[in-house]
Amino acid sequence: MTIDKSGIVTGTSVIFRVPARLADVRLLGLSVHSLFADLGFDEVESFQLELAVTEAANNIVKHSYKFQENVSINLKFSTTSSKVSCIFVDTGKFENFLKDNGWDDVATDTKALPSSSRGIFIICDVMDEVSYRRSGDKNILTLVKYLK
Repeated sequence: MTIDKSGIVTGTSVIFRVPARLADVRLLGLSVHSLFADLGFDEVESFQLELAVTEAANNIVKHSYKFQENVSINLKFSTTSSKVSCIFVDTGKFENFLKDNGWDDVATDTKALPSSSRGIFIICDVMDEVSYRRSGDKNILTLVKYLK
């Protein structure tokens, strides 16, 4: 852990383990909102980042777990001197929501998405990097936002 010249602690991480229920995603959103605000993002940016994180978590609940009971989502929220990473890990159904929506490349025109995929648009519009990979039986979704 280090403190940069603006007084922000970097090189740290927090791991959230939340039940894969839409009601609990809200609590995750409130938590990451506070973390983004503490990193110097203004209120509007913190809200947008919270929205992107909660949209990703909602997608996991609805699509990867298909509302299964007694399962959890893990989110590692970590900082370096230049960026914040939100890494979701779940063991639900394999579903590459980027590729399944015609986004082999996230730079693709987001306005062409169907209305049911607006959450993907929000995530990709707000975050600086979005990537997905499968490792063994785990889905790993990484959202990155660069610090100012």
